[in-house]
Amino acid sequence: MPARAPRLCSCGKVVPPGASCPCQAKRAAERKARFDKTRPNSSQRGYDGRWEREAKAFLARRENSQCAACGAPAVVVMHIKSIRSRPELRMDQSNWRPGCQRCNAIEAARERRAPRKVQQ
Repeated sequence: MPARAPRLCSCGKVVPPGASCPCQAKRAAERKARFDKTRPNSSQRGYDGRWEREAKAFLARRENSQCAACGAPAVVVMHIKSIRSRPELRMDQSNWRPGCQRCNAIEAARERRAPRKVQQ
């Protein structure tokens, strides 16, 4: 099977297959910096010292050592019901489940795509 051909970047440089042009990497870094400037910090989003302590203790329990979705080692606490739609469940451990970084990213992307449903 032949290797993929290099491509031409919009800036005019030839880029090998699977690589990014330096101009694209620079634009991506600038875009990320602009986003991070407007994003609230973790404590403003509700992840304070209490959250850190309780989440760490939750993941330290043997039954929470693996991701509930894929079985990989758990490194994050995921909310079963979104805290955007149900903020009162943020610290309710019955609304928590152990997760890996990959499953957490997939769930967050799915949540961003879905319309918000606020329950009252």
